[in-house]
Amino acid sequence: MEPARRQILLVLARALLLMPLTFALWYAAAGLLARVPGRVAAPVIAVVSGGSASMALHDRGLLYTVKLEQAYRPGGVPRVAADVDVMAAKFTYGIALFLALALASRESREPLGILLSCAALLVLPAFGIAFDALKQLGATPGLEPFLRWGSGAREAIALGYQVGTLLLPTLAPIALWLGLARKLWAPSPLIGRVQRLPPMEGTSKLRPTSPGPSSGKER
Repeated sequence: MEPARRQILLVLARALLLMPLTFALWYAAAGLLARVPGRVAAPVIAVVSGGSASMALHDRGLLYTVKLEQAYRPGGVPRVAADVDVMAAKFTYGIALFLALALASRESREPLGILLSCAALLVLPAFGIAFDALKQLGATPGLEPFLRWGSGAREAIALGYQVGTLLLPTLAPIALWLGLARKLWAPSPLIGRVQRLPPMEGTSKLRPTSPGPSSGKER
């Protein structure tokens, strides 16, 4: 087996051994970790829904209260409030996966890089959280007159939910780890110049000579 491949397999094995620890720490702090992306997602939910959104921690998840209203009509303005419960844990577990990979490889144990990557992984789940809340709003009976979403907006929300649920939580931590551990998998740079070696002793060297006098007679 090639040394590079063996080293990568050893890193993955160490990461698997570290995952129970990192996931246990993440599970203990999941409620607090959800606060950051939850706050970031709240204004996105408010803008897309056309109303206002307030957030509160609920067990290990997030509870959004979205207030919507229709245009003014004689007799008053119709208003409605909807509560949306988002399980934030299914979007924030990527930080546990990243820490297991980062600590398993010597090439990726950079304190500043790990800190910045964890900060990014605290904010990125806001994407999935926002689209999860919007998807639930779109599926709530009686809210269609208040949301005023067309078919294109609903398809975009469905696509954003798939990306935020299936792709970002797993691909983002792996991509950040690969950026830190690039010395592990990137090929070594090639030398761009060729060094000229001196001639070895005992080897013959060719050199140009001037033409001598002709020994024959021209006819």
